Amino acid sequence: MRPVRIIAAVVFAILTLLTVPAWAAPAALATLQVSPSSVAAGHSVTVSGSVGPESAAGSECASGVTLLSRAFVHTQDFAGVPALDAAVRPDGTFKATTTIPRSKAAGSYTITGRCGGANLGVSATLVVRAPTSPTTTPAPVPPPATGPTVTPPAVPAPAVTGPPTQPATHLASRWIIPGLVALGSGTLAALGVWALYRRRHPASPSRQGRSRTAH
Repeated sequence: MRPVRIIAAVVFAILTLLTVPAWAAPAALATLQVSPSSVAAGHSVTVSGSVGPESAAGSECASGVTLLSRAFVHTQDFAGVPALDAAVRPDGTFKATTTIPRSKAAGSYTITGRCGGANLGVSATLVVRAPTSPTTTPAPVPPPATGPTVTPPAVPAPAVTGPPTQPATHLASRWIIPGLVALGSGTLAALGVWALYRRRHPASPSRQGRSRTAH
């Protein structure tokens, strides 16, 4: 009976290996990587890998892979962890690109994957840095215009003004005319005084006779 038992055990082992689901292939066939492995928050990363050619064809992993990481944007999740879907190609490879939220805190984050209800058994590490400050590029300064040099007109020096110089003839007329007027006025005044005196003191007859005798 012992040979029968041995043969039955061998047949059972063979049947067990043949009925193992394709997604339960050894984890060593699966790969996972992220590029770049270090990125500033607000920039994009690409997660790629493979579920293994034997695990993709005709299995539940052939439809797609769910990538999990707390570094991803939280639009969908699996068990509370942000998730990202990636389609699996016929050769078992996959690739997906996502943008790390700018508000994500700096640090190291683990990326894992699932397909067919089980983990891929591999992981990748992403280092998130603080977001870079936006830089403002100054506007280019246009070169100075070239052309003929324009010399501004010379400004004449202010003239030094002083008391006006009067011509000699003007000065002479200024003093001569008043002098003549004063002389004429004085002459008229003297004649008037003399006439008044003669009127009040006429000549006596004896003085007049002496004047005639003398003659």
